[in-house]
Amino acid sequence: MWENISPKKSASFIERHFGSKGEDISGTPAKPAITISRAEGAGGLTVASDLADYLQTHTVSHEVWTVFSQHLVAKVLEEHNLHKRVGDFMKEGHKGMLTDAFEEFLGLHPSTWTLVEKTNATILRLAQIGNVILVGRGGNIVTMELPTVFHVRLVGSLEKRIEQAQKVLGLDQKSAINYIKKKDAGRRRYLKDNFDKDIDDPLLYHIIINTDLVRYDEAARLIGDEMIRRYKQDSP
Repeated sequence: MWENISPKKSASFIERHFGSKGEDISGTPAKPAITISRAEGAGGLTVASDLADYLQTHTVSHEVWTVFSQHLVAKVLEEHNLHKRVGDFMKEGHKGMLTDAFEEFLGLHPSTWTLVEKTNATILRLAQIGNVILVGRGGNIVTMELPTVFHVRLVGSLEKRIEQAQKVLGLDQKSAINYIKKKDAGRRRYLKDNFDKDIDDPLLYHIIINTDLVRYDEAARLIGDEMIRRYKQDSP
């Protein structure tokens, strides 16, 4: 599952586009990018993986598209010379401002605000290069001023998303319910605390897809076709 989402793929993208000091060395104009916000269990990574394959096949250039999700944390740590254990404090479902301030005071990690700023800077740089699919971490808010970025939200009923969590993660129903609710709450809090935005605000996205009614592969095609049309990726 998600064979094209891996640290190796992310590292390959970074090697192609960034020099030893982290500067953009691509020397080409910015290409389109996509952000995906998702309710947990609505198929975010599956759609992103299918979409990357679809775009490589159906754009005239046939260039590789790279998905950055959990591997974005590793990129942030690398780019800003942060110790890897700091990654434990960079989850979307962070513990809250009071706990964060106390841990910062004890020297356990930089402030969450500092980490979020560094994450945002990395997201922006990746989106400016293009040919990336950025999953989560408020990517749509960070890149909202870039005209070449297409924003997607994936949603679904709690019942269907619980079933998906049970299937993918091997959880019993009670554990799946707790997992889904915790993930959803963490992502909602991340956008509210750091951007003062409501993750469910439909005005933050170009399209919202209900994966109860649209299969994951169909969602990938819908997004891909609109992205190709909008940014003329079917022309040389």
